[in-house]
Amino acid sequence: MGRSRSRFVRILRWRMGRFLRRVDRETPEWVRWLTPWGTSLALHAVGLLLLAILVTALVGDDPASPKLGFAGQLVDDVLSSENADQAGDPFTTLTTEAPPSLSLDAAPSSTAEVRLPTLSDSFTIGPMVNLLPSESSLTTSPRVGVEPARPSRLIARVKGEGSGAFDPRLPQMAPFLGREPEGRARMVRREGGTVESEKAVEIGLEWIARHQRPDGAWSLDTQPFCTGAPCPDAAATASDTAATGLALLPMLGAGHTHTKPGRYQKSLERGLFWLVKMQKPSGELYTGGGMHTLYYSHAIATMALCEAYGLTKDKRLRDPAQRAIFYINRNQNRRDGGWRYEFNQPGDTSVFGWQVFAMRSAYLGGLEVNRSVLKRARDFLDGVAADSSGSTYTYMPGWAVSPSMTAEALVCRQLLGWPRDHPGMLAGTAGVAQHLRVSEQRNIYYWYYATQLLHNMKGKDWKEWNERVREGLISMQVTGKACDRGSWDPNEPQRDLWGTRGGRLYTTSLSLLTLEVYYRYLPLYRDAHEEMAGENRDPEAGAPAAAR
Repeated sequence: MGRSRSRFVRILRWRMGRFLRRVDRETPEWVRWLTPWGTSLALHAVGLLLLAILVTALVGDDPASPKLGFAGQLVDDVLSSENADQAGDPFTTLTTEAPPSLSLDAAPSSTAEVRLPTLSDSFTIGPMVNLLPSESSLTTSPRVGVEPARPSRLIARVKGEGSGAFDPRLPQMAPFLGREPEGRARMVRREGGTVESEKAVEIGLEWIARHQRPDGAWSLDTQPFCTGAPCPDAAATASDTAATGLALLPMLGAGHTHTKPGRYQKSLERGLFWLVKMQKPSGELYTGGGMHTLYYSHAIATMALCEAYGLTKDKRLRDPAQRAIFYINRNQNRRDGGWRYEFNQPGDTSVFGWQVFAMRSAYLGGLEVNRSVLKRARDFLDGVAADSSGSTYTYMPGWAVSPSMTAEALVCRQLLGWPRDHPGMLAGTAGVAQHLRVSEQRNIYYWYYATQLLHNMKGKDWKEWNERVREGLISMQVTGKACDRGSWDPNEPQRDLWGTRGGRLYTTSLSLLTLEVYYRYLPLYRDAHEEMAGENRDPEAGAPAAAR
């Protein structure tokens, strides 16, 4: 019996070995290589599944637990990431009856979707650099960029990282540090923003992203690209270049870029490279619409390219952005220093302001800015000034004083070197603030410039206007669940002066840029109380770096 069992076992082993050798000979080499990897992969997958089940059982449905939203971002932390002027219109000379003034009855909004991150005590932000700090600083060099001539005033730095006013490790990113998560949070708190204003920015950006065209561009008429029932109120003006620039600027203003993961990364990438694709060899970015929108459109798109380059240093954007700036340089009217609708036309203040803003974006991004062009721009402002001190301005020389053109011109004066205590600046700002108190017209174009002007000047006028425009814009933003959620209707609840021409994208973009004033650019002037407190002091020299 024992011998029989032993013989059976030997025969079984022999047959099994013969079978396995045959299988081994007939198995392809790639299968024998894959088997251990497949086994390992399967075991790891089972382990991860078991771990996920365990974590779910332990955490449960705690509502305080972070939840992943679109593109894997935390929904709970958005930031981790005149007499109305009729002449200075960017689109038309249309006149309208004055609608009611800004409402201060802001609709209540939930704060559940927005949280500001905790900030470290070491994070500080200083003032921005003027394009032309003073007449005496001008050189004979025709073009000066950020790198060959580093600014002498403080831009921004983090204490403990470098001893000078300009940290070489942040040479180009510094001007836009207010858009970084920590900088944005600090600036919102310090400059007058709120959780509600930040929520308005976020749902406004969502509306813009939803209305992007399949080719990556935007249109001022967004109705064909609505995801639900078409948003009402189509635009009467057509300029895809202007529309795309207007869509991109608020995304960039909130710190989103096309090179780092985020909910608008793909939208930015497609929009920016649509502009690059459409650019002409001359550097011109304009496409679509009538000629009266050419220089508006080009400047707005140029701002988007320059700021995207400044934020990311993407080499693919440098040449297109620089060529766009050179196009602005070449098309300046050499006699009066301005820009208008066509080449060599006498300039107007409205078109002029966008060109200066484009050059500011280029300068902050580290691109070349022509000093001669900036000097002629100063001459243009002298020509449209309505008084000897430069406190009031007109649309064109000889026209009536315009509050909106005054606000736009004074912001340009600030960028071109006027100090905060310049007599014309003080008187002009006071006049704009007073006009805003009594104005009964909705004009986001005016508010966009006036907000920047008063924010740069600070003081009681800024505090008063900030509360009014911030809460007014929040209350006017469309809520609900329809496709127009997050946008600003150009006709409701009040009719915007130029909203019918620019459409919903125009009113939404400028409203968002106005609400981003707290952090989109660093402060233009340094506050006296910061000097006394020693914030941003140079640890080696002992004096505030901005003063050197």
